[in-house]
Amino acid sequence: MDYKKKLKSRLYIAITYIALGIMMIAGTFATKTDNDFISAFGFAMAIMGIVRIRNYFIITKNEETIRKQEIAETDERNLSIQSKAKSATFSIYTMLLGATVIVLSFLGLHEAAKWISYSVLLLLAIYWICYLVYQKKS
Repeated sequence: MDYKKKLKSRLYIAITYIALGIMMIAGTFATKTDNDFISAFGFAMAIMGIVRIRNYFIITKNEETIRKQEIAETDERNLSIQSKAKSATFSIYTMLLGATVIVLSFLGLHEAAKWISYSVLLLLAIYWICYLVYQKKS
């Protein structure tokens, strides 16, 4: 993919973050529910989108900045570090969630443990689907 197209797709993702954040905040106010988590999460999503849009404009302000950023993102060392960090994050997060399920079960919070278990299973299912897709592409 052309790097400029990649940057443009990141811009659209950032706009989506902002839209989702605004919808979460508006939904909380529209339903008059007292759910601080959803409105705070929506606010964080909107801020994240704004920061990504700011980064987009910083990167795309001139051709030299675009070229430097593309080199940084395609550097083999950076790609290796990125891959290792993603792998470690996935492993640690899965283990933490597994431990959380055990603790919640001992505390008698079976409903919460069940939903966290479902999310772990969904995460692992997505991993295996992606693994199989990438395996066939290679």
